[in-house]
Amino acid sequence: MQAAALQEWNRSEAKSKTRLLRLFPSLTDFAFLFPLAIIFGFLKGSGMLFADGDTGWHIRTGQWILAHGTVPRFDLYSYTKPHQHWFAWEWGWDTIFGGIDRVAGLAGVAFVTIVLLCLISALLFRLVRWQCGNDLAALAFTGLAMLVSTMHWLARPHLVSWLFALIFLHVVARAEAGNRRLLWWLPVLTIAWTNLHGAFFVGIVILMASAIGRAIKGLSFAKRAPWRAICASAAPYLWCALGCLAATFVNPYGWRLQRHVLSYLFDSKLLNHISEFQSPDFHNPSMIFFEILLLLGITSVVWCWRSKRYAAAILIVAWAHLALVSARNMPFFVFFAAPAVAAMVCDWARPLQGKAADTLREISRELRPMERVERVYLVSGLAVFVVACGLLFHFPKCDARFSPKRFPVAAVPALEAAHVSRLFTTDQWGDYLIYRLYPSIRVFMDGRSDFYGPAFMTRYLHLIHARYNWQAELRHFGVDAVLVSPKCALAAVLKEAPGWHVLYDDGQAILFQRARGVSLRPAMSPPVATSAAVAGQRPTPQPPTIFQAERSLQTGRPTSKFTISYERSNS
Repeated sequence: MQAAALQEWNRSEAKSKTRLLRLFPSLTDFAFLFPLAIIFGFLKGSGMLFADGDTGWHIRTGQWILAHGTVPRFDLYSYTKPHQHWFAWEWGWDTIFGGIDRVAGLAGVAFVTIVLLCLISALLFRLVRWQCGNDLAALAFTGLAMLVSTMHWLARPHLVSWLFALIFLHVVARAEAGNRRLLWWLPVLTIAWTNLHGAFFVGIVILMASAIGRAIKGLSFAKRAPWRAICASAAPYLWCALGCLAATFVNPYGWRLQRHVLSYLFDSKLLNHISEFQSPDFHNPSMIFFEILLLLGITSVVWCWRSKRYAAAILIVAWAHLALVSARNMPFFVFFAAPAVAAMVCDWARPLQGKAADTLREISRELRPMERVERVYLVSGLAVFVVACGLLFHFPKCDARFSPKRFPVAAVPALEAAHVSRLFTTDQWGDYLIYRLYPSIRVFMDGRSDFYGPAFMTRYLHLIHARYNWQAELRHFGVDAVLVSPKCALAAVLKEAPGWHVLYDDGQAILFQRARGVSLRPAMSPPVATSAAVAGQRPTPQPPTIFQAERSLQTGRPTSKFTISYERSNS
């Protein structure tokens, strides 16, 4: 009788301890909070999310969609390409965040973006832990991967692709463990992904790598496994990939969207001028985190091959190449590499002896049963609530706005008073002015590089750097005002040019206006010299001074996201 009562008492005590444990923070909570620690502890706060002006035209596009009940098919923002066909290929994100901005302003946009980054960090931690089985190693490599991804922490649609890619990796991992029914949810997710961001093809690549990996694993046992069994093993992933491919056609633009995305990604003339598509800048001290994961990731390819993790090896090799070609692909690489690297390091650490190794193993063994208890995630919820309050009441580092040091915030009243109709400014400032002044103003160019194309971008870069034909180009487009940085080459020549006067200058931005009485009528055709420059011919006049290209995304986001050199633009 007493033994039964004691056993019942122990059982009830264990249940009460479990209930109490559910309220305590877990390592998943720490992974969830990691982006908050970086943003508000080590970086400049929520304002860093608006370091790229593209957020401006994305939000205004979403609000246009909400107002008209359809997606735009022609240009809305420029006077240089009126009525030209345009693909708003991220219309889903635009609509969601346009609605958020309408209700809660940029504070709401920042809040949802921060929560999205926290979810990405938590999902990555759970994926790494699933692959390596060690909680401490999973947390360490999750933190390392998230540090690499900070170079692209912006309030833009690409964060959705990070989230979907991790969801795909989770589903594939469960399918490898035997739960293949989850695969058939991926085409449904692909429909959403396609209409939110253009990197939807990454999910198809993940599934194809898994199918190839299963086929290679079967071939390595070809003498024991018949070909029919090999095909049956790879078929679910292949059919799912085909289903996801078919799902990408469920969008407002149909098959034209895929054609447009592929033409954009394979247009080397265009991508060579966009800073975030350039190779990583290894002179930046923060690149040490990427270098560590790159070296470990390449090493893990051999380990993955020997461990028969062929799909992981394929993804790591492919995205290591893409990350070295384009810094924009670095986050995808670290998300693919971190699980395999953590598993490899844990495998190497098992035979190690010593006090430190024994202590870490003991801590991991004690954490494992505690971490497997389902949690309420109270700490994460409280942190999210604090962030919401901070953005609402403007706590330190919680200003959700475009920085006056990066964008012409103070120049907007002068611009409105001038009643400008054809303004020339940089692409980044154009994005910001679209957010502030659309539809009362149209811009020369903004951040939609896929819409403007390489030829027009070359003309824009010639203008911003005051090349030999800048006056003819301004006349051709009927520009009546110019808003640029005082350090810009175009500002230097406009100060000396007849017919232009300074309307506003605060040291951050300078506004020029064409004098009254000067003809604003644009030329009927481009000047001959301009046509030659766009065609790629070297101009006959004396070459201009070579101005240094804007810094890449890793060293500080520039006023313009486009880069130029005299040799590149004329080669």
